[in-house]
Amino acid sequence: MTMPRSHLSQQGFTLLEVLLAVSITALIGIGASQLLSSIANTSSTTNERASQLRTIQRMDLWVRRDFWQLAGREVLDDFGTPKPALTNDSDFLVEFTHSGLSNAPFSKIKRSNLQRVAYAVRGHDSEYCKDAYKDPSTEDGQCFVRIFWSVLDLAHDSPEPIVQVLLDNIIEAAIFFRGQTIDPVNPENTIRTNDWQDAWPSPYRSPGMIPDLVQVKLVYSVDKLGEIERVYEVPRFAFVN
Repeated sequence: MTMPRSHLSQQGFTLLEVLLAVSITALIGIGASQLLSSIANTSSTTNERASQLRTIQRMDLWVRRDFWQLAGREVLDDFGTPKPALTNDSDFLVEFTHSGLSNAPFSKIKRSNLQRVAYAVRGHDSEYCKDAYKDPSTEDGQCFVRIFWSVLDLAHDSPEPIVQVLLDNIIEAAIFFRGQTIDPVNPENTIRTNDWQDAWPSPYRSPGMIPDLVQVKLVYSVDKLGEIERVYEVPRFAFVN
């Protein structure tokens, strides 16, 4: 004898069960999508920071090498006016003479192993930053540049300096100096201080006093990484002839 239909087990899902399953699936999909998006953003940010750090390390290598080869050679500007071996009393953050420039191995032209170099911060609208990558999201960007000349003593017909963009999208930068100013005639007049100074040579030195620079500090700020501080050693008594 057949059993009534009401006693047969029901098959399939109810509408409530279907809606619940769809909702759970949608929540899982949204969560997975957000997780993947977060992973992609993290990976992009990590790669960007890593690239930025590599650029900063290359810049640091240039600056460190130049300061470590600091030389005491004064130069003449294009008006014939003497300029100190190292000075920040110019259009640049710092300008100085360094050694270590090698002659081309097969060149017949003998030249000095000294080179005049400067570091500066310039705006993207400047000719100095023409080779810099310009972030389209930044209206007023700046770049940190290394400038060097092919001759030490300039003249009105001297070649234009060569510019290297070392770091882009820099916010600001400053140079500080630490050292002493020696009076070889009267040692009691020697100016000694452990404080960082924002000018070199010391504005308080008298004629005949010898500037003995010990360290140079570069402080700069970049987007996303904030303020960075580097201290560079210089050869002692580099200015003593």
